[in-house]
Amino acid sequence: MGGSLAGLSTANWLCATGWEVDVLERACEPLVDRGAGIVLHPATSRFLTAQEGLPLDDFSVAVDHLRYLGLDGSVVTQHESRLRFAAYGALYQSLRRSLERRGGRYVHGARVTEVRNAEETVHVVLADGTRTSSELLVGADGVHSTVRRLVLPDVEPELGGYVAWRGVLDEDELPDHALRPLERAITYTILDHAHILTYPIQGADGRMRRNWVWYRNLSAPGQLAELLCDRDGVRHGLSVASGAVRPELVAGLAAAADRELPPPLATLVGRTATPFVQAMVDVTPPHLVVGRVCLLGDAGFVARPHAAAGTAKAAEEAWLLARALSDPAVELDEALRAWEREALHLGSALVTRSRRAGERAQREGSWKVGEPLPFGLRSTGDSEF
Repeated sequence: MGGSLAGLSTANWLCATGWEVDVLERACEPLVDRGAGIVLHPATSRFLTAQEGLPLDDFSVAVDHLRYLGLDGSVVTQHESRLRFAAYGALYQSLRRSLERRGGRYVHGARVTEVRNAEETVHVVLADGTRTSSELLVGADGVHSTVRRLVLPDVEPELGGYVAWRGVLDEDELPDHALRPLERAITYTILDHAHILTYPIQGADGRMRRNWVWYRNLSAPGQLAELLCDRDGVRHGLSVASGAVRPELVAGLAAAADRELPPPLATLVGRTATPFVQAMVDVTPPHLVVGRVCLLGDAGFVARPHAAAGTAKAAEEAWLLARALSDPAVELDEALRAWEREALHLGSALVTRSRRAGERAQREGSWKVGEPLPFGLRSTGDSEF
């Protein structure tokens, strides 16, 4: 259940090990590039490189440096970097094409409303009344997971007290004086109990874009509710998508960028017409397996983005699940228990490291200019290629 990157990664790995897989996605149309870039990780790219034989350059962009800018826009310090970055759409399309070649079925408009475990079967009811059964249901339906709510109703996201504003801008919309300090680098600026970063991604059309993320603390009660009310007056739970943020909030963000950011980053944020906003949360479920249902990706543990490993965690969990289920001599329930032990350790450790990085930057102000990044899935630094 869930046809984004976590669901597609799981489906592809399971198909590759001989499982017959249906992907049920609640959206009625193909998922599009949501205006977000992804820090690539070897776990994220493992299927596309090892199983599909795709070169990394086909779906990601490399940088040469980690660069810190001062408030005046000058380069304060920089170090060599071997990080790579991908557009959401590039990964989604590559994984979806792979699933089609492997015979997996992808169904749009499939919204689950009921999940019921039987002894060796899980039964699912969809909103249109369709009923289906399988040996295993993988809940890979994101931070707002319906599957998680149905099988672990007491698990709720824990708010972190700040938000991430995000956006993407074509590089050709940036003047040279703004683009030059950012080229071939992932660039950070450390602010007063806040920070912003930007890195390059390549769209499906081949155009180079700048992805940026600006973490800002919530300063007053009720501010989050205001930010999560969209331009049509609809209140959202944890995020408002690109194009749906109220115009006055977009204008306010651009004004704040002019006041608070180095000139290249102020230009980048100010020229982004459709930024979006996400509340920072932690989700720490006590279990990832309930009967024949398992929770994977953001349907399970949700870590703040500071370790840049949320997509990598989902891909790693998918690979571990397929590996656990590939031995015909091991009973399915035993294999699920073995997978859960690994996934619980992986998820809880990532949440702890990501939370600590966020608290240092947003609460303590102890993240120093020039520090190595906290990026990594199992340990800091393992995101580099």
